[in-house]
Amino acid sequence: MVACSLALALAKKGHSVGVLDSDLTGSNIPDILGKTELDVVGDKFIPTEAKGVRYVSLGQIASEGMPVLWEEKDLKSACKQLLERTDWGDLDYLVCDFPPGTESEIQGLLPLMDYALIVSVPSMLAESKVRRMIECCREYQVPILGVIMNMTKFVCECGREHRIYPEDHSFEDVGIPTIAEVPLNPKIAKEKVINEFPVEEVLQAMKKPVLLERREKSLKRIMLELLFKRGER
Repeated sequence: MVACSLALALAKKGHSVGVLDSDLTGSNIPDILGKTELDVVGDKFIPTEAKGVRYVSLGQIASEGMPVLWEEKDLKSACKQLLERTDWGDLDYLVCDFPPGTESEIQGLLPLMDYALIVSVPSMLAESKVRRMIECCREYQVPILGVIMNMTKFVCECGREHRIYPEDHSFEDVGIPTIAEVPLNPKIAKEKVINEFPVEEVLQAMKKPVLLERREKSLKRIMLELLFKRGER
């Protein structure tokens, strides 16, 4: 929803925008922009256009309701093929919708990204996953624009605001700003897009993204050292 809302907001400003659905095992972009069959010409995918946005998704190829039970190497390969074999034309922006966590699709495409815009909810369970994603961006040296915090509050009929989660948090302790908070809103849920998306704030963040300094030791190197020491014993 956030990826589509950002793309639509950029298109409304007159930009040429594409959306790549990189969440291969949980494709949702067609549910928002339209379940149109993907065109293929030769060895090129032809993106579908809807509401001024061009998009490509595995959900346009896979049968309705069928799970994508692929190995990690196949997910990585498919992601790169969707990116590289699509005839995007001239784009100002390409928005890539990644799955939550640090799945194979992220490992394959994240190093190619100019920026990362992180989406979270103010839950302790989501916080731990987002911090791992932030560390991925640190490892791959991908600049981070900030965080869109979803489902933060709702306004009841009496006019009072209520926070949804008791463990409200941010990631400003590592220098990642919160760009915007999105409320739990029946209108947004029904339309599946955020019509008042904070696109200007995202564009401003592109002028001053956060690039975290790479750590001296990656988790992979630490694990290899531990295994090597165990082998010595």
